[in-house]
Amino acid sequence: MAQFCKKIYTNKKNLIKESNINRQKLFQNSNNILGVLIRGTDYISINPKGHPVAPKAEMVIQDIITIDKKYKYDWIFIATENNIIRNKFIKEFGDKLKYLLPKENIQYIYANNTYLTFNQGIKGNLENLKIYLINIIIFSKCIDIITSRKNGSIGIFILTEGFRYNKVYYLGLYR
Repeated sequence: MAQFCKKIYTNKKNLIKESNINRQKLFQNSNNILGVLIRGTDYISINPKGHPVAPKAEMVIQDIITIDKKYKYDWIFIATENNIIRNKFIKEFGDKLKYLLPKENIQYIYANNTYLTFNQGIKGNLENLKIYLINIIIFSKCIDIITSRKNGSIGIFILTEGFRYNKVYYLGLYR
């Protein structure tokens, strides 16, 4: 990880430039974007003791529907490593939903009950980590955010200049 951080730091300008290019491609010139960062996969499978409970996709979708009535977002930007969750959002929000996908699809076997970081599609995959960081940068520029408590959400709040509306789920800790 230290090697990756050093590489990213030295390429910081390129990473920011790439995130701006992706943002423009996804949203044209709109700033009325809701960012949604939702965790799934291993947290759903393992329920890791002492970690924040992840909200169910259906709960997040209902909250988005409610605030979208008020703010009438042009776009909803989602990041999740979980294909099942992403597909639920696609079904609900259609073309209004935007996202970036890693070049390699992550195959997670729920029955194995292992952490996502041990998945061969992620472990040591610098390109996947780069997409994750680009997502975080894009989130930091959204007008509003919905997220659960996770490391990525900390990065978003560090990078942002503020949100008009934010919701951070805290549903307790796994026991």
